Amino acid sequence: GRRMAAIASVTGGALDPVMVESLTLDDIETYLYVNETLQQVRRADSLSEVFLLDESYRYLATTSLEADSFYYLAELNGPYIDSIFFTTPAPNVIVTPSYRTGRFYLRSAFVPVVDESGAVIAVLGVEASVDYFDALGDLRENLYYSTAVSVLGGLLFGLLFLWFQKRLNRAETMAFMNETHAWLGRMVAVVAHEIRNPLMIIRASAERLSKKSRGEETEFIVEEVDRLNSIVTGYLDFSRGGAGGMLTEGGPEKINLDDFLANIRRHFQDKYPDEKITWRKLEKSEAPVITGYPRALRQVLLNLLINAAEACRGDNRPIELGLSAHSRGENVVIKVEDSGPGMTRRDLKMAFEPFYTTRQTGSGLGLYQSRKIVVDLGGEIHIESKVGRGTTVMLTLPAKPGKK
Repeated sequence: GRRMAAIASVTGGALDPVMVESLTLDDIETYLYVNETLQQVRRADSLSEVFLLDESYRYLATTSLEADSFYYLAELNGPYIDSIFFTTPAPNVIVTPSYRTGRFYLRSAFVPVVDESGAVIAVLGVEASVDYFDALGDLRENLYYSTAVSVLGGLLFGLLFLWFQKRLNRAETMAFMNETHAWLGRMVAVVAHEIRNPLMIIRASAERLSKKSRGEETEFIVEEVDRLNSIVTGYLDFSRGGAGGMLTEGGPEKINLDDFLANIRRHFQDKYPDEKITWRKLEKSEAPVITGYPRALRQVLLNLLINAAEACRGDNRPIELGLSAHSRGENVVIKVEDSGPGMTRRDLKMAFEPFYTTRQTGSGLGLYQSRKIVVDLGGEIHIESKVGRGTTVMLTLPAKPGKK
């Protein structure tokens, strides 16, 4: 506003009143001279328009190429022009507030042009585009972009932070669990070893008593001692870290899975002599011959089958099991299925944790040891189960030795 007031005042003071009065007489030479002066002011100060008006708002001279005979903003700026013509004394300069015309924001300044007697003979007006609105628009657009970039950057940083934090928490949890398992394994090894020796003495004594008295109590003692011994053996295997010596005794062997699984199905009945075990009918598919460690694989499958059978018995259901294998690329998939009550989400989440069990007589180490052995063999183990619809355990093993 101050800049426009200064430009208008200097330009108005530089105009010759005699020449301005000649404009009313349609003096072409004077018009061209005055118009050139106004054009120089417009170009020098980056103005939109510079013009001279009479009291009827008619142009005496203007830098606008498309102007008609009357000032096109007379309705808007007429009061300012009138105040110069008809106010005594006339204001030295009037600067309007910013106003909008079409797509543009403008601001105008008006000064009187007076003759020697001090009478106002014309009004000089200068108009300039208020370009800071464009600057504000650019700033707003830049703020949008910078805000979007900041939000995306913040989201990316947050996701990276959560990813690193999750990895760190997982690493800390694994380190804590490994340390806990190491100390727990040492303790279990000592306790299990001390328990095993008295168990063997109790069993031997019960067998001698059985030969003398033929009583049912001695047979019951032998059965319970064997059950406790199997639990202690599981604890000892846990303390040794899963597969133990099963992957160090000899090298890998060729395993014909058809014969291997058939043999397991045939002898599994011996573990439940008083129960009827129904095996699901298998789809006709030739199981592959793989190279692996039969003793370790046998223990895993027996653990899984025992869990499956106990799940059926615990829910008072017939023991219906499935044991099959098929090829999948360079791997072989072995499935152990049952028609038991299924597993809850919590059971699925905790299934491979040591000492977690849903059975009163279980040690909670069967699935933990099975996964440990499968991982040592270079494979993976996965459980699919729904409550009331049975459970399927899938072992994915390399066809060639995958010992780690």
